[in-house]
Amino acid sequence: MLMHCAAGPFFNVHLLIRPRCPGLPRFNNPYEVTVPRYQARVLVNLRSSVLDPAGEATRSAAFRLGVDGVSKLRIGKSVELELEAPDEDEARRRLELLSDRLLANPVIENWTLELQQS
Repeated sequence: MLMHCAAGPFFNVHLLIRPRCPGLPRFNNPYEVTVPRYQARVLVNLRSSVLDPAGEATRSAAFRLGVDGVSKLRIGKSVELELEAPDEDEARRRLELLSDRLLANPVIENWTLELQQS
């Protein structure tokens, strides 16, 4: 079946309908293998050699609010996620890859990983 878009002949949409195999369910697989699920928390914070202007602004605001005794305040982020993996070593490997390449900037940030099976 061939359909033409309203924009003209430049955008052709070819619609191909494939027949389903008989006996195979479309959405759920009754022979699904159970894969362990892990809960993880990645804590990302700035390296101690990097200035933290947001932390300094928050520390001075705490002083203006009357909260005394805050000598150092640094702001970071916490990322929580669930991951399916065959074992804990593979889950840790995947999370380390995510942390190094996506969640943290290795030039200015450090990260720590907390992992547990759910």
